[in-house]
Amino acid sequence: MPDPAPPARRRGRGERAGLDRDAIVAAARSLDPEAVTMQAVADVLGVDRKALNHHVGGREGLRELLAADTFTRRFAEIHIDPRSDWRDACRAFAEGTRRALLASGNLALQFRTASVSAVSAIRPAEAVIERMLAAGFDRVTAGRALLLLTTISAGFARDEVIGRTSGGHPQVAEFRDLMAHERPAGLDVLQQLDESGFEAFSDEQFAFDVDAFVTAMEARLRG
Repeated sequence: MPDPAPPARRRGRGERAGLDRDAIVAAARSLDPEAVTMQAVADVLGVDRKALNHHVGGREGLRELLAADTFTRRFAEIHIDPRSDWRDACRAFAEGTRRALLASGNLALQFRTASVSAVSAIRPAEAVIERMLAAGFDRVTAGRALLLLTTISAGFARDEVIGRTSGGHPQVAEFRDLMAHERPAGLDVLQQLDESGFEAFSDEQFAFDVDAFVTAMEARLRG
């Protein structure tokens, strides 16, 4: 008499054939970003909403996961010309970071750089550091510079996203309201700058920020 077959293993809580983070992200990607909720994703997958909790920590965790996915896919598209020097590599990296976050829309506000672990998402960073080392920067300085450049680019992109909301960027709105209604004495230069149509989050401002970074690093390299 053959031995009885071992009992089938019971799936753990939240475990379901084919249900993992990749499947959850793919389902979330099929929805409008503003419509992404745990229930909406569960409906797409045909599972109970509670099944998602095994993989994702609530709606904010889900949106953060989707933001990281969008950023990773866009960031991996950054092309840094092998013939470029460190300056051009930094500019390409900065613009790529900015555009990758802008592509996430409001999800950019949920994005954390530390949440990106795909190799494709960090190759551009490796390319920038390689160019900086070849130019004469030491590893620590190159690493700190890359971190600063990422902070500049990501912070600018997030402010752009906030500025595109219906109410605009709150800090800009408050400043312009102050200038328009209170007209404080002794702030003539700022008043003129505001009235000139100066845009805080324009392409020109971003280029200025990155150029300032490059200029500072050039000075540091010269010692």
